[in-house]
Formats: sequence, C-alpha cells, structure tokens
Amino acid sequence: MELSTIHELIGKELAGELTPEEGEVLAAWLAQATPQERSTYEATHQYWHAPTTPVVSSGETALALTALLARLPAAADASAGPVVRPLHAPPAPWWRSRVAAALASLTLAGGAAGYGLLAYRQANGNPPLTYEQRSTVRGATAKVLLADGTAVWLNADTRFWYPTEFSGRHRDVYLEGEAFFEVTPNQQHAFVVHVGREQVRVLGTSFNVQAYPEESTVETAVVTGQVAFIRAGTGAPQSQDTLYVLPDQRMVFTKQTASMHREQGEGRDFKAWNDGVLIFQETPLDEVARVLARQYAVRVDLENDQLARCRLSGRFTNQSLREVVSLLSLTGAFGFELSTDRVLLTGPGCSNPIARK
Repeated sequence: MELSTIHELIGKELAGELTPEEGEVLAAWLAQATPQERSTYEATHQYWHAPTTPVVSSGETALALTALLARLPAAADASAGPVVRPLHAPPAPWWRSRVAAALASLTLAGGAAGYGLLAYRQANGNPPLTYEQRSTVRGATAKVLLADGTAVWLNADTRFWYPTEFSGRHRDVYLEGEAFFEVTPNQQHAFVVHVGREQVRVLGTSFNVQAYPEESTVETAVVTGQVAFIRAGTGAPQSQDTLYVLPDQRMVFTKQTASMHREQGEGRDFKAWNDGVLIFQETPLDEVARVLARQYAVRVDLENDQLARCRLSGRFTNQSLREVVSLLSLTGAFGFELSTDRVLLTGPGCSNPIARK
C-alpha cells in the first residue's frame, strides 16, 4: 500500500473523519506493520494529543516533513501571490499540515525513523527549530532575509523552508524550485541547502540552485566562493559523492543516473533570472516551454513530441511573452498560437537534436 495512503488514513483517524471502510484498511495495515512502523504510529498519536503542539526539529525530521508537505495540496490560492506561513498553519482540510509534522518520521528510510519527532526533540540538546515556508507562484519572485543575514531570492514557482532562528552545527534550509543565495560567512556553521536527498553545502558564498521536481536535473552554479554538492550516499565531504564547484562553474546532477559533472560558465549569467533575463543555451524546446510557463504564468504546450527535440539559444531581457516566443520562432524550429492564458507551439519538430540560434 502506498505510504501516502497510510498518511491520509492516519490523518483522518486523528481528525475523527475516518469512515468504517477506511478504518478496516488502516487496521489491516497495522496488523502487518513492522515494530518500527507501529512505534511511529503510536508516537504520532502522542504528538497529536500533546497539550501543546511540538515544533519541527532540525535535521532529518525536517527534511522528511519537507518531502511530505510537497505532496500535499497547496495551501494558498495561486492568484494570491507569494505567501509566508508557518509549517503548522492549517491548509484544507484543516488538519493536514499538523498531521504532516506528526507523520514526518514515517517517510524516513532508516536511522532517524526510530526516533520520531517527540524523541528527537528530547534527545537533541539544541533548542528545536520552527520552520516557515515562503512560496512564489508562477510569474512572481520574492526575497527572503534569514536570521543570520543570508539573503535568498526565489524564482517563480518555488517553495522554500527555513528556520526562524539557526542553532546547532549547520544552518539547514530546504528548497524546491530555484533560488539565488548570498550566504553570510560562518566558518563554524556550514549553510546547507537540501534539495530532495541531495545537499548543497557552503560556509559563505553566493550561488544559484535550480531544483524543480519536474526537471531531470539539479543545477548549482557559483558566483563567489566555493560550493560542495553532496549527492545521496555517505554524505561525507571527502567521499566520491561530493563535487566541489568554484566561481564561474556550474554543477549538473542528473536524477535518473545520479551522475554529476561540472561546466564552465559566466557567473553573472547564473543569477540573470533575478534581473529579468532569460538565457537559453542549446536548450531543448520542452524545457524552454517549462521555463516560459513558470516565468509568465501561462500554459505552454507542444503540438507533438518531436518539437521537444529542437534546441534553442537566445537571451531576453525584460521582454514580454509574445516578444520572446516570436523571436524564438524566427529560428524556424516552430510556429505558435498565443491566447490569453495559453501558448501552443506548433510544427513538425526536429528529427535530430540540433541547436538553433
């Protein structure tokens, strides 16, 4: 049974909304649950019925919560613009976010899963951290100033989790989408950006991270300083799972193969989106379509799959959607139909991946 289904059933049980049929399904799962799963289930009930709502603690538990919240429906209306809310703010239905926090430990594969939220708070000598979320909708950007003075610029369609105060060995934040960071130096406390199971770790630098879930890659590009990209594995900085990235370099991590490599580039281009600049460099047309959809808050469709094989290059500064699409279409790679909220890219496509400039 899908873990997300179990999360939903436990949430309904805690909220008193479980149907008799759903109760039978949950009981069947409990009957064959492992001791660790049953222990976590019981700890979840303790969390829910606690006199005061515990806060999210740092480390693996917060990462699990991030992964779980990403699968829940968005709490904010897409037309409302960027929002800031505590992670325990009640989305619809009202109990989901609190249940998400209570169930976070269920998403862990090992290690910390045996602790659960309550035990983690008691065992950790550092004060617990309260995480907030900042979200941007399509077509919008935002700036966040963290407690240590670090500045973060969020690109469109991005979710960012960060603590109201930093404590402990690391300064942990969590990202889904794209953001540019100017990190306040602190040699004793590394700044760690969690992107799924991977990490971007720095002491003090400026860099960009692109980690949209719908994209096939995660990218980290450095303007100043040095960044360590750590893929899921040992997590040891000196291991083969770590790749160091220097100024004017971009690291590309391919999700499907877990491979990573460095590319040379221009530091100023890595944060160009923050200045209203779109840059395409032999970019597949389907990726161009996703970028345009995020930046202009519009639906962009390809008439056929062959169009995705076309590659485009171009640089656009604060130009309208119609201007960008019109100029790109001059390459002859595609035609287009533009309406109020949709762009349809038309044409036979490209039989072979080629660069069009």
